[in-house]
Amino acid sequence: MNSIRAYLTLTLVIGIGLAIAASIAMSYQRITHETEELYDAELAQISRVLEAVLSIEFEFTGVHISETTHDKQKLIISPEIIAEGEYNKDGHKYEKKLAFQVWSRKGVPLLGSGEDDADLSFSDQPGYSYETIKDKQWRTFVRYSETLSIWIKVSQSIEIREDVTHKIASVNASILLILLPVIFILITLIVRKGLSPLNEINKQISLRGNHNLTPLSFSSVPNELQQVVGSINHLMSSLGAALERQKRFTGNAAHELRTPLAAIKVHAQNMHPENERLTKIQTHIISGIDKLTHLFNQLITLSQTESSTEPTKKEKVDINGLVNEVISELNSVISNKQILLSILIDEKISVQANQETLSILLRNLIDNAVKYVPERGEIRIKAEQLNAKVKFVLSDNGIGLSDEQKTHVFERFYRAASQDTDGCGIGLSIVKEICDRSGYNITLADSDIYESGLTVTLEIPN
Repeated sequence: MNSIRAYLTLTLVIGIGLAIAASIAMSYQRITHETEELYDAELAQISRVLEAVLSIEFEFTGVHISETTHDKQKLIISPEIIAEGEYNKDGHKYEKKLAFQVWSRKGVPLLGSGEDDADLSFSDQPGYSYETIKDKQWRTFVRYSETLSIWIKVSQSIEIREDVTHKIASVNASILLILLPVIFILITLIVRKGLSPLNEINKQISLRGNHNLTPLSFSSVPNELQQVVGSINHLMSSLGAALERQKRFTGNAAHELRTPLAAIKVHAQNMHPENERLTKIQTHIISGIDKLTHLFNQLITLSQTESSTEPTKKEKVDINGLVNEVISELNSVISNKQILLSILIDEKISVQANQETLSILLRNLIDNAVKYVPERGEIRIKAEQLNAKVKFVLSDNGIGLSDEQKTHVFERFYRAASQDTDGCGIGLSIVKEICDRSGYNITLADSDIYESGLTVTLEIPN
């Protein structure tokens, strides 16, 4: 079971259910035992009451118990309880399940509880015992009165005891079973409340990232989770230190490498080759330095984008102005290739975004399109407002990409075999990284306005 909450709830409910079942069984046994003792005491008490009552009657009437058989014994007949329920003004239905008999010392019947119970057998063995009367079990108590010289036998049907025991046990069991759903609800609420600190910690962790590595709060954290929170905070502290070292390295590398590359290019340009062979070598050196500088700049940009720990600051960005700014940077290449550029962007369109990262993203997209369209090629840039987002569409009539190439083109250093234009294969990796971090959606498709080429669609939430 993967859920701690489900495990705790289920095991506690099963455990308490088994405890309730065991409690019901033990309660039934205890009730049976106590009921037996109570009714046994009642039988003994009834026999003493009978002895006392008969003693008063014999003393008042002056009757002497004869040793010979009487003509007829006196019977006390219980009333018929026919009213609904267990009793009425005449008595209780359980009277039929109680019986007594009084005999003389020689076993002459003197007094009985009713005709149905007249066949209680005479016994001259005092104490408790069980007796079968008309195929039913009865509990009996016999005592001998030395004062009156009589035997008193009090009997009670086992059915009464079982009936009372079952009723008491049923009431107890029903109460416990009714409480079981309540206990289940309470357990569920208690477990949920007990695990709420985990949800709070999970919420705090979900808000963290490489842009937010602040320690988790220890407030309201139970003792059992303080060590876990401490370990997480230590891990984030180590991660923050590592990211900071990487950031410093990137900054130092940018400073240390740009300067010598620029110096090498200047020296190469200041060369005065004496023949055509040296001129070609000079051209290759300058071209190689430009490629290396471009690759270096792209790597630095990718590294800074990935390792940035600062939250993205959003502001109102004019899409038309940003696109024109990027175009102006690439204007020399566009002019040299005589590219026909169409910009269809409403001047009123703007988005809430980080201007720096959005500028890097658009520059890489437009730079790719400029590189891969042929001489006198065409590029169309369009942006429109759609509900709560801005849709930016860039189409060109270049060689385009196959379906397989579209699935790999965002990978680092991936270059399609059909592309012979200079590049380092990092531009679209930067684009993808910015989209993932900023929540933009980017898709690639075949051009829908040119016979060949690629259409890049960028959706920016506003």
